[in-house]
Amino acid sequence: MSTEPSFALQALIARLEQHLAIVSQSRGAGEASIDAAFGALADAFEDYEDALYDQYSELLPFTIPSDDE
Repeated sequence: MSTEPSFALQALIARLEQHLAIVSQSRGAGEASIDAAFGALADAFEDYEDALYDQYSELLPFTIPSDDE
């Protein structure tokens, strides 16, 4: 069962807000909480893009960098 794009979008927005809150309160890029927030944000982005593609056959003009990049 695919996710409704509007629900996936709301989850993405929530993860963006969470990422901002964690980054703005952090003491450095090496904190585990920042890595966790990045991972959650990346997952929400991919879920949203998948929902868009499933529903409308559309993709977003962004990519999530991999560890290789």
